[in-house]
Amino acid sequence: MANRTPQAVWEAALGQLELQVTRPNFDTWLRGTVGLRIEDGQFVVGVPSDFAVEWLRSRMNVVIGKTVSQLLDDPVAVQFHVLGAPDLPVEPSENGRKPRPQAPKASELEPNLTFDTFTVTDANRLAYRAAVKVAEDHATYNPLVLYGQPGLGKTHLLHAIGHRAAKDGRRVLALTAEAFVDRYGKAVRTGEPHTFRGPFGQCDLLLLDDLRFLASRSGSQEQFFHIFNHIHSSGGLLVLTVDANLDALPGLSERLLSRLRAGLALELTSLAPDDRRAILVDKAARLKKQLPQTIIDVIAQQPYETVRDLEGALNRATAYADLSDADLSPSAVLQALYPLSQEAQAEVSADAILDAVCRQFSVSLNDIKGPSRARDITYARHVAMYLLRNHGSRALVEIGQLLGNRDHSTVLHACRKISREHKSLPQTRADIELLEATLNGPSASTAA
Repeated sequence: MANRTPQAVWEAALGQLELQVTRPNFDTWLRGTVGLRIEDGQFVVGVPSDFAVEWLRSRMNVVIGKTVSQLLDDPVAVQFHVLGAPDLPVEPSENGRKPRPQAPKASELEPNLTFDTFTVTDANRLAYRAAVKVAEDHATYNPLVLYGQPGLGKTHLLHAIGHRAAKDGRRVLALTAEAFVDRYGKAVRTGEPHTFRGPFGQCDLLLLDDLRFLASRSGSQEQFFHIFNHIHSSGGLLVLTVDANLDALPGLSERLLSRLRAGLALELTSLAPDDRRAILVDKAARLKKQLPQTIIDVIAQQPYETVRDLEGALNRATAYADLSDADLSPSAVLQALYPLSQEAQAEVSADAILDAVCRQFSVSLNDIKGPSRARDITYARHVAMYLLRNHGSRALVEIGQLLGNRDHSTVLHACRKISREHKSLPQTRADIELLEATLNGPSASTAA
């Protein structure tokens, strides 16, 4: 046992401790902890929070010390440290030097999401102005929280801030909350949680998209709290997006919420007809598409709530104009937009969408509902989520329940991913268009 790694020793210890303590105590205080190192008669255990350190020291230090000492055949004192805490030394690499954290890269920003490509309307004007001020003067609004339903431009503004700040020489790190959780999980699994915070400590501006993803993940949330404090106290800036008001986010710790409330939270609201009209004019100009004002007005009067919905309507109308020999009349536009309307979407059942996806990608319903992460199955699952959201008018929670009781944030991530790929990848665009044609055909009106 003495030659095994600290993590291997700790896993053996956890196996014995699980038999010695109550299930609630094991799940609350021991599950998710890691063995970090053995040195100078001490065995160091990484835990997710300061509170866990104090509880384990006062309540379980003796039994844990006895268990680990027996496994090592040598008495040791057990020490507890918060994972990634600054006072936790970094282990040297094979050449004896301490590894340097990887510097944040501005290349993680989406290249097309800049202030120049953002359309300002009454629905987003305050958020836009705040974003510009934050990008140009890092002393203002810290943190800045942008909230509102998906598809209104939060992510666009987030990356626009990053581009402007990076251009001014500031070190920018942009990532989704899901990527944050994945990075932390990987660090824990590889036995290197103490290196996790390094890149964050070197950035001047942290951009975190979709904060809700942290709400049900206490370990990652604890890490983010410490990172937040470090960046804020070091004079750095944080900008975050979330799909709801902060007060409507169950699962976030009160101390993290208090930090977020100390900044500025601004909402991007649903689009009114004038907002839709301005966006359509701007998007059409960027696409170099000439549409009569009457056609713009027809599209703007439809109840599209998000910029993404409008882009889809505009693309469909312009495609219809390009392919049709007749002039594009208001009635023809309405006909072209009918598959995107609420009435048409309501006619497509979940069963019809899932059946179409399974047949097109040659996968079974059990495959896309199951836990498999195979690339082809994951892609089919994401496409199904996208179609259920955009052509079935279903809520994120409902879609998650339909596809194996997945979390709504997972569904939101999938929908955004397919939406981006629909714009940038010809194969994804072809897949979606073929499925849409199938679902809008005469055989897909309603499912049994």
